[in-house]
Amino acid sequence: MIKTQEIDVFNVLLLIAFALIFARFFGYIFYRFKQPAVLGEIIGGVVLGGIGLLILHGQEILVLGHSITIPNLNFESEYLFFIAQIGILFLLFISGLEISVSKLKKMGKTSSFVAIGGVFVPFVLGVLSCFLLNILDIFTFTIQESIVIGLILTATSVGVTVRTLMDLDVLDSDVGATILGSAVIDDIIAIILLALAMGVGSLFDTLWLGVRIGIFFLIFLYLGIKIIDKILDLGEKIHLPKAFLSIALSILLIYAFFADRVGLSGIIGAFVAGVLIGQNVRSVKIEKDVKAIAYGFFVPIFFVWVGASVWNNTNSISSSILPIVILTIVLSIVAIIGKIFGCGLGAKIAGMSNRESLQVGVGMIPRMELALIIVTTAFSRHIIEGGIGGEILISTVFLIIITTLTAPVLIKATFKND
Repeated sequence: MIKTQEIDVFNVLLLIAFALIFARFFGYIFYRFKQPAVLGEIIGGVVLGGIGLLILHGQEILVLGHSITIPNLNFESEYLFFIAQIGILFLLFISGLEISVSKLKKMGKTSSFVAIGGVFVPFVLGVLSCFLLNILDIFTFTIQESIVIGLILTATSVGVTVRTLMDLDVLDSDVGATILGSAVIDDIIAIILLALAMGVGSLFDTLWLGVRIGIFFLIFLYLGIKIIDKILDLGEKIHLPKAFLSIALSILLIYAFFADRVGLSGIIGAFVAGVLIGQNVRSVKIEKDVKAIAYGFFVPIFFVWVGASVWNNTNSISSSILPIVILTIVLSIVAIIGKIFGCGLGAKIAGMSNRESLQVGVGMIPRMELALIIVTTAFSRHIIEGGIGGEILISTVFLIIITTLTAPVLIKATFKND
């Protein structure tokens, strides 16, 4: 029994080593070509999944006179899935840490209008596109699957946009500030909508879930505001290395646990914990450490796991790649048009010029982390599964690549004469 456990442990260690190596290697290649390293990590997962599934799995090599069989590298390991899920929690925790409630209050109506338009329009267009594909008999999306697709299209990732605006020296402009503020707000809206989507079913179930969400936020926000500072004070009083960090991570895990147990998702709890801790003046002491743990270990494995999952789902999808191509094209068109029109309309209503509204809309096009979190969370909660689930996941990966590569080109075009 002990021997079996040792073999399992070291198989997982080998998987982790391969995941980190491929994540950093491909991330560096994309970085050198001035593309987001995250894209490289996802591609690294796709490559690693293919190598493990098609080439290395079951091969024997001779090391110091011992015959060693390469273990399963198709990333179906429940242990690797577990590490990837922790990566998701860290991403949402960091997102919460970086939110300043005081700054949110100062963002004003412009960012709020842009965010609402940037969530509502892509979401509605995404759901309607699913209904149209059903009518054309190309897919048979359920209401739940249609809602997940709509949610995938809502949240913006402005890392690429920020870098492009910095290159153009317009990050400090009204357009740049609006994009940054709107991205924060639409992430929050998307996370709340994701929590509601977990209970899609009967009207009563959805309403009851809404009540539970409200109760969870009231109780845990209240507890956080009242006692979290006192708990964090222990980090100052306990003279042990990184005690403050340990307490903050404990709060993250406890909040994630209770959020999951009340029928939400652990990521909701992680996000709330991040927001609460982020308002503490001592949070700056742990943010660097949290990012080191997250981006040095858990988050790269999450992105590699997503890329490798493309291979894991090839067995469940149809033999033809045409549905994936069609869905990718539809999602990409809706993603781009939805943000340009939705965010642009919100900016226009808030009083920005036509040119500025277009610039804001184009700047909100990229999708990245939250889109992956939404689709993988939907998988883990069995909201999407089977062949269609695999097609949605693969199409989401391609959507991220397309929007990330398209956005800088369009941003530069709209700012060309500024």
